[in-house]
Amino acid sequence: MIPNPCMASRNRISMKKYKRDEIAKVIFEILLTAGFVTIALTAPNAVQLFTRFHPKNARERERVKQSLSTLKKRGFITEKDNLDGYFALTKEGKARAMRYKIENTKIQKQKKWDKKWRLVMFDVPEEKKKARQAINFALKKIGCVHYQKSVFITPFPCEQEIDFVGGCFGVRDYLRIVVAESVERDKSFIKKFGL
Repeated sequence: MIPNPCMASRNRISMKKYKRDEIAKVIFEILLTAGFVTIALTAPNAVQLFTRFHPKNARERERVKQSLSTLKKRGFITEKDNLDGYFALTKEGKARAMRYKIENTKIQKQKKWDKKWRLVMFDVPEEKKKARQAINFALKKIGCVHYQKSVFITPFPCEQEIDFVGGCFGVRDYLRIVVAESVERDKSFIKKFGL
């Protein structure tokens, strides 16, 4: 299941509960969804970062600003169109935000298994070697299991998640999903998936 990117930021969680890297992850998620954010309190039509974190005092506001400053120094965000206090993702920032989103994406288990297997196969060209490696990692992360080289398996519907993962790395055209009624050595997979 692909999570709502801003779900964590919509819940009114106390700033004390956020670790430094968690603040950065929420900033990435908001920027990925909204396109840009501002720390300006006088920007009624913009997504205001402070309203997502609900800081109660100057110290908590400073924690959010410090996270923004660190992300900017690392080249993940930039000030939008030279507007003071407006931030957007850089190309590197978008890639990092997508990676975080993949880490939170899981194929949803069915309440009752439909007795079908989904084989996810890919044949990514050599010139997209990094994307091929990333797909391997991402398929495991979302809940697929290796069946054989360049083939993963899951017993649950996964089209939405595969569309998302393939789209993240620009290789959706090289991914195929085959639905099968049976596969060899299925007992070991039944055990792995707890069916």
